[in-house]
Amino acid sequence: MAFINKNKKLISIVLIALMIYVRCDFGVTKNYAVIMNLFADFIGFVFCCILTKQDFQKTKASIFNVAILWLVIFQLIVFVYGHFKLFIDNDMYSMRYTILTIGPALLCYEILWHNRDQIVEILAPVGAFMVIATFFTGLVFDDYWREFFAGDFVRVGKTPGGTVIDAGNLHLLMLIPMIYSVVVHKEYKKYLPFIIFGIVAIILTGSKSSALPLIIVIGIILLSNAKDKKELRKYLLFLVAFIAVIAVAVFAIPMLYDVIGYRIVEVFTAFSDTTEFDLHTSTGQRLAVMDAFKKHFWEAPLFGHGFYSFIQMPYSKLEEYRIGTEIAYRNIQTHMNYMELLFSFGIFGFIAYYWFPVKLIIDTIKTHKKEAKILCLSFIISFVFIDMGLDMYYKYMTPYYTYLLMFTLLQEEY
Repeated sequence: MAFINKNKKLISIVLIALMIYVRCDFGVTKNYAVIMNLFADFIGFVFCCILTKQDFQKTKASIFNVAILWLVIFQLIVFVYGHFKLFIDNDMYSMRYTILTIGPALLCYEILWHNRDQIVEILAPVGAFMVIATFFTGLVFDDYWREFFAGDFVRVGKTPGGTVIDAGNLHLLMLIPMIYSVVVHKEYKKYLPFIIFGIVAIILTGSKSSALPLIIVIGIILLSNAKDKKELRKYLLFLVAFIAVIAVAVFAIPMLYDVIGYRIVEVFTAFSDTTEFDLHTSTGQRLAVMDAFKKHFWEAPLFGHGFYSFIQMPYSKLEEYRIGTEIAYRNIQTHMNYMELLFSFGIFGFIAYYWFPVKLIIDTIKTHKKEAKILCLSFIISFVFIDMGLDMYYKYMTPYYTYLLMFTLLQEEY
């Protein structure tokens, strides 16, 4: 026990990094990944039991609160819709998947709750490990790296448990505590190399939902740290220069243009014509999904069409693919958390999920704790964009991990 007390912070860093790494980079669909997750979660659970024995009141406070109430109620809704196949018959819901998604998020939350006086000191090294581990895991498992090194500059970085977009979003969330540590605590030597590495990794994934909020997050942290008008101008100039350098690099360097630049251009060209949707592009497909959503959402607006029902509808055949020389179309999801919740669970489910993030936004605005305000604002801005690009509520632990983290940061009693 003395060893644990002496090394509590280090153990917390290792276990949080381990649980996030195996869940986010390896997923829970392969048998070996399930074993890895169970192993990591078991160690995390044992450590949480030890923390509970040391301070039962802290654990009690972490369980009996509005955050856990939100989590339980929403997961109950998902279970009823998915397990009992409410309104639609499909086999997409898995209790094992849910447990291995919510479980590590709760364990990370519990560990952080018992370390509420040093959350950034724990999460910054976790982020440093994750950007390196995620990048090299992608380097090993992503076959597109061969094409990339051969001169065909495609998007790279996917891991066994996620796409390139997932990797980009994960890098973004892991970068936030490190950027805060560098800007506020001036820990340049510790974290600046990892931040640069993570930014490069995001660019290589070609993820717009990660790259755009990253710039806003850097702006938030920089400008919030300005002590006077002179420093504010300095940070503004740095931010403008940073954006300019990134923009020039993305649009002027052929490699970067092939990876992410053309995707930004694609957004503007796709929105120029709202009558014909180019299903060759991801933006065109998303616009077609939005059009189908607008036409059919009102068929069941209050309680939705059922768990992941959009992908089973005939009008969701919007993704183009080839069978030999012939072009065919297959069903796709909405690829947006807002629409997926509304279509699956209606206005009822949408409110059941988003009332808690809205509460966190209000609490972020009201709090006088500068660290919590800056970090929570950075996380919530990130998820505004992330939720635009992916349906997060069922398949990912990161929203639950992040919202519970924000709740922990915003607690007044330390």
